[in-house]
Amino acid sequence: MRNFSQVILDSLTDHIAVINNEGIIISVNKSWINFSKDNNGDLSNSCIGTNYLNVCQKEVKDGIALVLQGKETRYTFEYPCHDHQQLRWFLLRATPILIDDSGHFGAVISHVNITDRKIAELSLAQKEEHYRLITENSTDFISTHTVSGVYTYASPICQLLLGYHPSELIGKSACHFFHPEDRKKIKHFDDLSIKQHEIQTITYRIRCKNKKYIWFETKFQRLFASDGNYEEIICISRDVTAQQLKLMKLQAEKQLLQQAIYTDELTGVYNRRLFNKLLREQFKENQKLKYGFSLLMIDIDYFKQYNDTYGHPQGDKCLILVANTLKEHVRESDFVCRVGGEEFCILLPKTNKSKAITLANRLRKKVEQLKILHASSPASPIITISIGVSSIGKNKSSAVDAQTLINQADQALYKAKESGRNNVISQ
Repeated sequence: MRNFSQVILDSLTDHIAVINNEGIIISVNKSWINFSKDNNGDLSNSCIGTNYLNVCQKEVKDGIALVLQGKETRYTFEYPCHDHQQLRWFLLRATPILIDDSGHFGAVISHVNITDRKIAELSLAQKEEHYRLITENSTDFISTHTVSGVYTYASPICQLLLGYHPSELIGKSACHFFHPEDRKKIKHFDDLSIKQHEIQTITYRIRCKNKKYIWFETKFQRLFASDGNYEEIICISRDVTAQQLKLMKLQAEKQLLQQAIYTDELTGVYNRRLFNKLLREQFKENQKLKYGFSLLMIDIDYFKQYNDTYGHPQGDKCLILVANTLKEHVRESDFVCRVGGEEFCILLPKTNKSKAITLANRLRKKVEQLKILHASSPASPIITISIGVSSIGKNKSSAVDAQTLINQADQALYKAKESGRNNVISQ
């Protein structure tokens, strides 16, 4: 054949034959002959001079015919060629070729061994089918997202858990379904520190189709998609509503218990137990930050006489009114504690002596303004309070301990009583 080199043809490892426009084999390479011999093929039916189309199944014969007729520029066909020892797959290719100077076209028939590729494809398909079965039958909700949180896949269980068909989630952001309070914390998936390719966990409320919310615990990881061209997020979520409600109930019970432990039953302000705890904490924190703080020690003037005159039930009402007044006129950061029968202490973080004295006088006047009658008081016809003030200045806490601060406030309170009551004295 003109412009055709048998040497080049024989150098190729693929099994190659050249046929004319009638399908007659006019040339083959060594690989073609060797394969036929190794597989007990009949050379009389597969070598030069035989019609290749006669041994082809109809589908292949019709495909090659289209190439020979100039209607197609290529025809390919994958087929298995297994023997008793191994699995094999080949790819048949038919491409047109000019075979003489008269303009006659034939075709190059090549058989390429694609066994490795085919086994890899089958293995991948098997794994994908395996993962698909796991995903679609898992009781956990499995989903994939873009890095901005948009659903790209949702497993069928979402319809049972959330009421949505998977198609109703695809293309929507997961954040769209978050509870508004949780959405404030997690506006985008990028806010979840997912730049690290590590498994992370979040717990949040997600809206169901019926507008109700359930609690989800989601484990997620940022990784490359299966084609390796872009990053995505894979999430595994489960309904933890029952556990979360139980946890919230336990937390509420703990809070109530803590409130009972640290709250004065009569007045509703903090009790001595919490006062002692807070005072220790203030000293410990002040040793680090050196901001200083103050303490007010407050006593209702002639309260025993009030009880004797009006009775204990009325005395209880008086204590409640005074406690509420103290609590209403201090800062949220201050702590009002009942530490004795008619005695209160107020911890004032980050408050110097001057400000503490100003606050003490304001509280004294507010109690006076209650105008609670006290006919048996030698100091005033209405209920009044006396206040002792002690303070720790900035950078001076090392020389004073908690008991010293209490003693100083107690001494100041004693002086306030000695000086006529309804008074504020600082130590």
